Amino acid sequence: MSASRAILRATVLAAIAVGVLAPATAVHAEPSSADLTKQIDKASHELEVVIESYNKLNEELKATQAAAKQLSDKTAALEEQVKEASTSVGQLANRAYKSGRFGEANTLLTLTDSQDLVAGLSVLEQLAETRNDEVAVYTATEAQYAEEKAKLDAAEKKQKAQRDEAAKRRAGIEGELKNLYSLRKAAYGREQEEAAARTPVNNGGNNGGGGSNGGGGNNGGGAVPSAPAGSSSVVQFAYAQLGKPYIYGSAGPNGFDCSGLVKAAWATAGKSLPHNAAMQWNVVAHIPASAVKPGDMVFYRDLAHVAIAIGGGKVIHAPRPGEVLTIAPINMMPPYGYGRVR
Repeated sequence: MSASRAILRATVLAAIAVGVLAPATAVHAEPSSADLTKQIDKASHELEVVIESYNKLNEELKATQAAAKQLSDKTAALEEQVKEASTSVGQLANRAYKSGRFGEANTLLTLTDSQDLVAGLSVLEQLAETRNDEVAVYTATEAQYAEEKAKLDAAEKKQKAQRDEAAKRRAGIEGELKNLYSLRKAAYGREQEEAAARTPVNNGGNNGGGGSNGGGGNNGGGAVPSAPAGSSSVVQFAYAQLGKPYIYGSAGPNGFDCSGLVKAAWATAGKSLPHNAAMQWNVVAHIPASAVKPGDMVFYRDLAHVAIAIGGGKVIHAPRPGEVLTIAPINMMPPYGYGRVR
């Protein structure tokens, strides 16, 4: 092969190599902003499900602990009463033994009148039966308490294990989010949405912008809308929290998760709700979409998310980790159902 042909052949091969390798390099390019957003959305939604599961376990654990304490207090009082009864019976038997004449029993036996003697023996027998009955009641109650306490201990142990497992899962997803936020910082210049400066809610001002992740609402709700008397404070409270960060497992005051916001808002109206969207659904009245009023609750994602209706086809909610509390369309995602606190 001539030198000129060799050079030409090398040049063509080099060109082909460039043409082949260029697309391969493009395949391994950094994810686009849209791809990052999809990944962050997916991980955020998965995390919220785990967070709500974690909240539910905490609520169940608190209920079990309260029941155990109530049972323990009740049994402690009963135990003290039985101890007093047992002491009385023991003292009676001790006096009879030490006297050598059976104490009170001997007094009864020295009675000459047969009717008085029968009556006296009956009194002593009733006294002994009463004491014995008290001991028997205590024994039965103690056995029942031990059985129920064992059940409560087993349930508490199981719930603690479940809560620990949920915490591990949450930590795993948080690790994934941390990596995604690093990529987001490279794409957007920051890892998480910054809380917007808010103006007073009644002056018609703008409460700040929505999230950069997409799906977020507009915080500029203007004046707080009117609401039924029983839920007016709920809507007022929700508006006052706009711009605060989503903080998982929190019911305020510095930040909230979705069910934490609803719980805190309804506490202003004197209503106690559990810190879990699914459990909240179970304690509210279910209403049709046409009946929704400001202060009512809107549920999403198979009860993994909840928001507060504010009228005008909008809700206030804590969207997800990395975002701030915001106003969004009530149909920001397909609603699961609607609820009203009774």
